[in-house]
Amino acid sequence: MLKQSLLAIALILPMSVHAATTKKPDASSPFTKTRNQAAGNLSTNIVTLQKMANLCSNEKNAEKIKTSVSEWQTRNKPFLKMHYGYVTALIESAQEKATEEELKKFKDNLVKVNNENANTIIKTLVDKDGKDLACEKYFTYL
Repeated sequence: MLKQSLLAIALILPMSVHAATTKKPDASSPFTKTRNQAAGNLSTNIVTLQKMANLCSNEKNAEKIKTSVSEWQTRNKPFLKMHYGYVTALIESAQEKATEEELKKFKDNLVKVNNENANTIIKTLVDKDGKDLACEKYFTYL
């Protein structure tokens, strides 16, 4: 449940960064460009983690990967909950203020940005060390 919620949130956040940079910020709004970028970074990390797990998992290391991901989620649970709450409130705020066209554009950009960022990170890791070593390092350090 938490994993699916995190992925959904991670995929939604990049559109908030885009929205924050295209409009003049409301002085009373808690959603600032800096906060959106910080939440976007965590969103990218979540997507990268899930993509790396899919890329790297095989019969020999599936349990290690599962354990690494679970331990990371446990260690970061307070931050992940805060991230979820922030992004949920941000989306609700955007839905209240955006036109249908703006909301569609916002949502269309959503998946694209996180996937592109995660794919770039993964490509860099794999190009540097090869798939097997990149996977081993990633889940060891996770």
